[in-house]
Amino acid sequence: MNTPLITRPVSILHGFGLCLFVSIIFSTASIAGDEGFKPLFNGKDLDGWRTLTVEGNEIPVAQSSFSIKDGNLHCSGKGEDYWIVAPGTYGDVVLRLEYKVADHANSGVFMRVPKPGHPAFLGFEVQIMGDYGEDTSNHSTGSIYDVLSPMRNMSKPSGEWNQYEITNQGTRLVVILNGFKVIDTDFASLTEPVGKFTMPYSEMPKQGWIGVQNHGGEISFRNIEIKELK
Repeated sequence: MNTPLITRPVSILHGFGLCLFVSIIFSTASIAGDEGFKPLFNGKDLDGWRTLTVEGNEIPVAQSSFSIKDGNLHCSGKGEDYWIVAPGTYGDVVLRLEYKVADHANSGVFMRVPKPGHPAFLGFEVQIMGDYGEDTSNHSTGSIYDVLSPMRNMSKPSGEWNQYEITNQGTRLVVILNGFKVIDTDFASLTEPVGKFTMPYSEMPKQGWIGVQNHGGEISFRNIEIKELK
């Protein structure tokens, strides 16, 4: 992994429309140690991975926009809107990965998706965009898509590798992007539907698939690893 960013400790409270208050602080690059992580992606093949359309239909990985390129999981950004799903299902975890995007690329990390269908409605999405230097929103990099904006946009310029560390534990979610804790929140307080969702976030599944999205624009992933929490 890359050398952690060293930052200074600050505590900030950030709220949004439904009075969900989010404590977001500067941090080092990780809140989890290195022990207990295992790779989800081996850099050699996509055995066990599946590609699913947003309608829930499965298509062969070889016919999708996902492939292995230079040891990375590469998405050309072409074709229909679908996602690639890692083997297994997971609940409380720390997920680490690195990614780099082309200008204006659009992708995301899906977690706790319980069944086939549109993953952005069934689980939750940590957004990835080619939006270096742009204002934050609930659609920008580091956001919980359509629900919660990050503290700030910590994206690197297109073509540079970014680091995500995403921790799910119960209803708590922590997102660290390039060494900065952009989100630290507990969805237990979200007892009414938000944004595009018909289900309150407090009732979202606690177990499901993990995957990444093809939603336009070229993107590569590497060093995808996971640690299950007890």
